[in-house]
Amino acid sequence: MVICMENGYRIVMIFALLIAGIAPVAAEDTTGSDQGWYVIHCNVYGSKVYFDDKYVGTVQSGTLTIPVSTTGTPYTTLRVQKNGYTTFTSAIVQVPSKGESIDLYATLNVVPDTTQTLEGGDVGWYVVHCNINGATVMFDTSNKGEISQGMVYVPVYSTGTPYTEYTVTKDGYTTFTGTLTTMPGKGETIDLYATLNAAATTATPTLIGGNIGWYVVHCNVEGATVSFDNDAKGQIVQGNLTVQVYVTGTPYKTFTVYKGGYVPYTGTIDTYPAKGESVDLYATLNAQPGTATTTTTPTQKSPVSIWICCLSIVIAGAVVLAHSRK
Repeated sequence: MVICMENGYRIVMIFALLIAGIAPVAAEDTTGSDQGWYVIHCNVYGSKVYFDDKYVGTVQSGTLTIPVSTTGTPYTTLRVQKNGYTTFTSAIVQVPSKGESIDLYATLNVVPDTTQTLEGGDVGWYVVHCNINGATVMFDTSNKGEISQGMVYVPVYSTGTPYTEYTVTKDGYTTFTGTLTTMPGKGETIDLYATLNAAATTATPTLIGGNIGWYVVHCNVEGATVSFDNDAKGQIVQGNLTVQVYVTGTPYKTFTVYKGGYVPYTGTIDTYPAKGESVDLYATLNAQPGTATTTTTPTQKSPVSIWICCLSIVIAGAVVLAHSRK
């Protein structure tokens, strides 16, 4: 009887030690439980979004919202791409806290047709940037197309006769003329910039929906994109962008200015231009921090559950009883 009790005592003690050693490890929680969101804004619908080379979704209606764990391993790189457009890549330097949303902005530009072969030599490109969509671009006396999404690509012979000047025109705006001093080489692109301002002597045309006024958005970063209530209006060129609006139309509420590598700026629109009037808006973009600072929440071990405590009391009673019978 004593031998049986001793064997039972040993088995019970071994079992108790196993429970004490294993239970806390099994209760350990290493998975981030809290949640925040990234909201990706992009000017091209159907673009695919990747976080650290992991596909996370496709942009629909201008935005894509991605839930992320606030205590998990943070993402570091955003990539947005679509066939026919330049790929956008930017560092992710902020991690959302619980319940927080962080906006990320991506602008994709049309890629010129690099497969076309032109007689007379290899091909390079001028990229003409302008603040007015629909403006006509001329190289010397040759029509090169209209501004779309803030720019137009102009293919040229790298070994052909060079152009000497370019002009950008649109009814109701002063004509911009620039000099061409550099010729692109094979496969090279050269950026050109034109800013059109409303012509003071030009009568404001009467359009459906009301008369016309303007907002002039001033910004310290060239190429930044301007949106009014999430409606893209163009890019900053030579420090400003002129946005035409109907004075009797539905008023805008906010404007946002953003560019990769900078903290987006959002301001309130509380003044609406009258007929023929211009209203100035100002935005200052600051560079994103170079490195992300994240705080790792230490993993806490769950307390020993009630049933383990009860089992320990039973084992202790068994041990006392075994010794009392010896």
